Amino acid sequence: MEDRIGNRFYGNPPAHKKFNLKSYLSQYAKYWYLFAVSFPLCFAAAYYYLQTTQPVYLSSTTLLIKEQESEMGSGKAIMDEMVQFDGNKSLENEMGILRSKLLMGLVAKELGLDIAYNTKDGMRTIDLYGQSPIKVNAEIVSPYALANPMIIHLVENNKFTINDMPRTYRLGDKLRTPWGLISITKGSASPYRDIQVNFADLAGMTRNMLGSLNVKVLYPESTLLELTFEDVSVHRGKDVLNKLLDVYVQTSLHDKNSEASNTLKFIESRLGLITGELQNVEKDVEVYKKSRGLTDISAESQLFLTNITENDVKLNEINTKINILESVDRFIRNPEASKRPPATYMIDDPILVSLLTKYNELNLQRERYALTTEADNPLVETISTQMNETRQGILENVQNLRRGMDVTKSNLEGINTRFSSGLRSIPRKEREYVGIKRQQTIKENLYLYLLQKREETALAYASTVTDSRLIDTPMSSSVPIKPKRSTIWIGSGLASIIFPLILINLLLMLDTKVNDRQEIEEITQTAILGEIGIMKKKRGQKVSESVFKIGSRSKVSEQVRALRTNLQYLGDGKCRVIMITSTISNEGKSFISSNLAASLAYSDKRVILLGLDLRKPSLHEYLEISNKTGVTNYLINKMEIDELVQNTGIHPKFDVIPSGPQPPNPSELLTNGRLNTLIAELRTRYDYVLIDSPPYALVTDSALISEHTDANLYVIRYNYTLLEHLRSVRELKLTKRIANLSIVYNGVNGGSDYGYGYGYFSEANALPSIETTTASQEEPLGTAS
Repeated sequence: MEDRIGNRFYGNPPAHKKFNLKSYLSQYAKYWYLFAVSFPLCFAAAYYYLQTTQPVYLSSTTLLIKEQESEMGSGKAIMDEMVQFDGNKSLENEMGILRSKLLMGLVAKELGLDIAYNTKDGMRTIDLYGQSPIKVNAEIVSPYALANPMIIHLVENNKFTINDMPRTYRLGDKLRTPWGLISITKGSASPYRDIQVNFADLAGMTRNMLGSLNVKVLYPESTLLELTFEDVSVHRGKDVLNKLLDVYVQTSLHDKNSEASNTLKFIESRLGLITGELQNVEKDVEVYKKSRGLTDISAESQLFLTNITENDVKLNEINTKINILESVDRFIRNPEASKRPPATYMIDDPILVSLLTKYNELNLQRERYALTTEADNPLVETISTQMNETRQGILENVQNLRRGMDVTKSNLEGINTRFSSGLRSIPRKEREYVGIKRQQTIKENLYLYLLQKREETALAYASTVTDSRLIDTPMSSSVPIKPKRSTIWIGSGLASIIFPLILINLLLMLDTKVNDRQEIEEITQTAILGEIGIMKKKRGQKVSESVFKIGSRSKVSEQVRALRTNLQYLGDGKCRVIMITSTISNEGKSFISSNLAASLAYSDKRVILLGLDLRKPSLHEYLEISNKTGVTNYLINKMEIDELVQNTGIHPKFDVIPSGPQPPNPSELLTNGRLNTLIAELRTRYDYVLIDSPPYALVTDSALISEHTDANLYVIRYNYTLLEHLRSVRELKLTKRIANLSIVYNGVNGGSDYGYGYGYFSEANALPSIETTTASQEEPLGTAS
């Protein structure tokens, strides 16, 4: 109430305004029916929500991310000087990888989550993951299937129908349907016979699943990650977490083994080539010995052969290393041409090994960031800059190593030349045999070297372990986390209170009508002389019977008596000519003036009621008297007072002069001087002269009449008079344009300050032509002003 008045206060508010709790609460009590309706509606909505919403369960697991061990050695020290970058895995990276669309897409695809099964059980939808009686195998899924579910109705003998189609199909048949090319086979044993199949786009399904996945650090300063997944199916939640961890581990191992795998492929290709060459050389040795009948060679030839063989082994190692350096150089200069990183297991230079290892780690990290961040992310750009710096260091190191190996290769080739010159001094057969044997030994040593490296690489490949460890296997909660039944019930209870309060406050803010005594007094700063409630009539009751009766003990009668008593407080207590007016029509002037006049008559006072509403007369209809002659006749000087006075028949001392014929110029008649003579003459004959005037805000007649009155009663009707009209009353009071102005609050409805509970009195409802449809029904009485 306080806010309502403050928001629409016309004029300066009172200096001290006391908060009235009773009045404040009464404005809400009027709308008690909103609370009565809101309570069952909100609780019914809560019950429906709980019955139709599928419960959501939480599945969780714990994963340990191992910290990468620091590498020791000269290579690491040199690398730390060249590349200022921490290559250890960060928890943020691993959390981003676990939440990547790539991994979740693989999970959805491998679990077949793009096809979901559910059924209806009453109002509730039941998810049939892992327990569907059918299984849909979709070779081709059409766009129609993504927007329209397919309903499978199982019938006897492994037959079924689709949606409302009349045709029956057999389980296992391949069907071409609007949903695509599918086949439906038998699933798990289930009592449900009507299955709804929902097809989902894999990308959209992946986004939805990522929305249900949460990855967080379990404890501060630890490397433990907690993974939680929300789903309506307990089994699906656990399966998703299990499959996600499996895919995560496999991709991690694939990244770690990519270098060893490339090295093995390189060795296998070289072994295949060397094996063929070795077989050809061994065959040449055998053929030569048979054709020449050679069984042994001299000690001198054996010495030359041994020295040449040892030198050739060294030369082969140098050639192999040069080939590896060339592959490294090609990869570093043009990494886009080869997706495989270069092999490092056969490189014995620690600096180059460290540089290549660091480059591969940077490359893997950039690929992982590309899955979870945008291309222009500053972190991706930082890694690219560090890769360029590392690439430059690798190229410089490769060039230095290549120059050193070229010098070594030249020296070894010079030694071979000297040994070859010495071979010419031995016999021809032995010389030819030593040449063939030399090739055999070279191939054998190279073959054994590659076999050794293959075993070493295979051992490193087999010993690769993931950098994470599962701590707790996925487990699901036995109690749903959504919806929380207690929260829903409490929320519905609060909503049943809050919604009506919001609606009531909205109605109060939008309400522009008077509905409280306090706001009348505060806005107008005018005393309320009395309150008049509702008077009800039964069907067939005459309008005149709504006028005050001496024996009546109704609430309205008591209020009229109180108003009569309060007249003594107007002015100096001797106010005898009283005008009753209002802002607009239908606010109850005629009803109040008639009943007040009757009440004064019953108190042994001579009273006359003047009908001065010359524009829209209605007093004669209310009192059921003739209006052929009246005040108009007197004002135009056609008739005298004695010819116009009529007794109402309500009381011998209650007379009335109706308005008479409607004149074309009411305002001119009221100012011709005859009105003052009329009122002066009536003062001598009657104790009280009551004037039923026209509305003050519509015409100037009431202002002209008020110049001849002692006091004036301004009628304000509950829930009818606009708050804006109260400003006019306030201005009349402050400017004293109307003498002894007081307010009559008409049509008071329940909860007034006097404790009465009334409806307003509608003047329009008092016309004799208005009837009710039920004999026992009651309706308000009143007259139109």
